[in-house]
Amino acid sequence: MIPFEDALQKVLSEVPVSRKVSCSLQEALGCVLASPVKVKDDHPGFHQSAMDGFAFAYAAWDKVSPLSVKAVIAAGDSANVRLRKGEAAMVFTGAKIPTGADTVVIREKVSLKGDMLQILDNALLAGANVRLRGSHMRRGSIALPAGHALNAPSIAFLAAMGVPQVKIHDRPRVAVIVTGNELVPPGERLHSGQVYECNSFGLQAALEGLPVVVTHVLHCRDVPREMLKALKKVASIADMVLFTGGVSAGDHDYVGEVLTDFGVKKIFHKVRQKPGKPVWFGRKGKQLFFGLPGNPASVLTCFYTLVRPALQKWSGLGVREPLCLKLEQSYAGKAGMTMILKAQASDQSVRILGSQESYKLDAFAHANALVLLGPEQDYLKAGEHVQVIRL
Repeated sequence: MIPFEDALQKVLSEVPVSRKVSCSLQEALGCVLASPVKVKDDHPGFHQSAMDGFAFAYAAWDKVSPLSVKAVIAAGDSANVRLRKGEAAMVFTGAKIPTGADTVVIREKVSLKGDMLQILDNALLAGANVRLRGSHMRRGSIALPAGHALNAPSIAFLAAMGVPQVKIHDRPRVAVIVTGNELVPPGERLHSGQVYECNSFGLQAALEGLPVVVTHVLHCRDVPREMLKALKKVASIADMVLFTGGVSAGDHDYVGEVLTDFGVKKIFHKVRQKPGKPVWFGRKGKQLFFGLPGNPASVLTCFYTLVRPALQKWSGLGVREPLCLKLEQSYAGKAGMTMILKAQASDQSVRILGSQESYKLDAFAHANALVLLGPEQDYLKAGEHVQVIRL
């Protein structure tokens, strides 16, 4: 077995440099920018009305004489209008401010008789209700930096800046192969010795939160030829393959053997951690292969501590360092092993949950974090600080 910290570093060191590709904004949700996005023009590109009202020159307004309304300008109109002293134009929200005007009074603060306008807002300030050219973004400025993970608002923002495409880190393609003779899909009848299969559900849900593409989710029995057939099917497409089950030292644990026969170079097998000790990791070319344990809590533990950091680095997100939080209760660990424990974390502290056994998922269902206890931390008192991984 190797220490957990060594296993994580070995995984991260094997992550290849991500491909950088262009994609449309419609395809970019969740992806990470590989290059900064520069703005090509001022936004807005003209002085723009922020309200429905009347535009006029503030300095020429004597606050007594009415103004003559000479034009009506809606949003989208070219507004090739020039106002002289004593003149105003009716404008609508988003409309271009005519030449010669610099202020907009809202329509609720005026009296209009025919085309003669009396302004009733004596508290009005110069420049009111006008969005100045370039007040959102200036030409040549950085709209979003490299490394930004694109969400719905940032995509809308780039569209508003006139950006149709972005350069992103290509999303790694991930395949899942679940092994086990005893596994039955949820909803089907269980026979003696069978259990419901849940690892594919947990992994797919966990992968949904990352900028990746899930190419396959396959199931096969603990039969080497079936495993190899599934592996050949996914390996032609996937950048990363996740096996679950079949990686321990039992008579029916064939995953490591199948991966080796397929030409995958084993980098490590078994990590000094609990749960998840039997985890297997290897590489073939630029493809990465994980053999995760079969117990459900072990699968998710290994995913969040080893697989997710690799995918974060691969997709350009960057690996997030664990937090340091105060432990709410005393805890006795196991000397010589890195303990990875389901927990509930707040902003300042963390509480370790019960039901930590690797076959149980109830604690994981209520957890929002994992606590990492090093192999030397066999006993911790309440109030001591521990490393915490947010889920």
